[in-house]
Amino acid sequence: MAKPQTSAKTEILAVKGRTSPSPPLQSTNPSGEGKLSGLVSISVTPANPTLTIGSQKQFAATGTWENGAQADITDTVVWSSSGPTQAQLTSAGQVKATAGGTATITASYGSVSGSSVVTVTDPLGTAIGTSVACPAGDLSGVCYAVAISCPNVNDFTGYIKVTYPTGTPVGSVVFSSGGNGTGLYEKDYTYGTTVLDMVSQAGLTVVQTTWDHPFTTEQPHGWETGPGGVRALACRYATLAQWIYTNIHEANTAAPFCATGNSAGAEEIGQAMTHYGLGSIFSMVEPTSGPSFSQQVWACDGTQPDVVNPCGNLSGYGVGLSGTEEFIDPAYSKPICSETYKTHETTFDALFLHDSVVATDAALSYPNTFVNFRFGDLDMGAGPNQGTTWESAITSAKGSSCIAGAAHSIPNSLVGAQTVGSDVVALCQLQTVP
Repeated sequence: MAKPQTSAKTEILAVKGRTSPSPPLQSTNPSGEGKLSGLVSISVTPANPTLTIGSQKQFAATGTWENGAQADITDTVVWSSSGPTQAQLTSAGQVKATAGGTATITASYGSVSGSSVVTVTDPLGTAIGTSVACPAGDLSGVCYAVAISCPNVNDFTGYIKVTYPTGTPVGSVVFSSGGNGTGLYEKDYTYGTTVLDMVSQAGLTVVQTTWDHPFTTEQPHGWETGPGGVRALACRYATLAQWIYTNIHEANTAAPFCATGNSAGAEEIGQAMTHYGLGSIFSMVEPTSGPSFSQQVWACDGTQPDVVNPCGNLSGYGVGLSGTEEFIDPAYSKPICSETYKTHETTFDALFLHDSVVATDAALSYPNTFVNFRFGDLDMGAGPNQGTTWESAITSAKGSSCIAGAAHSIPNSLVGAQTVGSDVVALCQLQTVP
């Protein structure tokens, strides 16, 4: 599976006119006895930050000596970046994020060093929310229209329905439906309301997203209305989720912020995690039946051989001609995915890979987020294999299992809905970050 790539070249920045450190630093014993102790460790802050392309961050190095003394040695260490393509050192400890991916920023002095891993992501858009009347539905709530402006794609409007629990919320969960995300979770699935009720009764705020019905009928292709490509258009969901985190969850770091979505609803989450840095705010996500085209090359070309999926079924990675026409082609200015499926040409492979959840510059480690995959054992489509493609690439905490008696649209079965509801209630919690 594709992994985040960093250049084999390491960029080293000379500080104060030297390119290698002088003999080990020493510090006066803080007890006042005048004894000197050797440097034993260096800590680099901020620890493992996420930066957007084009942003800059000043890093600091703190030295610790044998006697416990500490001091700021930012201007004394030698700084290096393992991925100068992703994170360029522009001055003593200052990093500029220049391309998606990860890079290790290291501060060294002699044989002592410390580091911090930088994740560089695509920039989010801006969002402005306005209260609107809620259409009739199964759940009561308050609703918002959120006007979203993302780089390089047309402005778009997302809609959310918020149902607060009785008492003070213990966290928040965002629900997205499949396909192009053009309906509310409570209406798109037979037992969608069952899931939402379970979550709300557990004290969690329920937030449903939709890009069309029932608030409007003017965005029939939902979040994938192009042109721009799947990855660029996923900025819409990522920006909407960030708006929900800030305005509905109130950026409460003491309570978990979680998400789940089925099929292409899981694709939104995957794109937000791998390319837009939302692993920094999500405590847990549960992709169900997907992401359905996490490796978009295979989804579109239809040539990857069938394999036995994690539920024991022999199935493929291609989403089918109707799937390419309905769910991927709308993201582009012309039907390139369906044409590739028909001809098996490789003309657009580089673009499809770039737009994949497992692109070569995808972030695949999420120390703040537990990622739990659920698949239906009756699902004979591409969802389980495509979802496993992302699951296998993730290098942080994750889980994966199948639901007996559930098909692709997992919340359409009672057992599927109850499983998802139970998962969210049990797993939506703050993660312990090492």
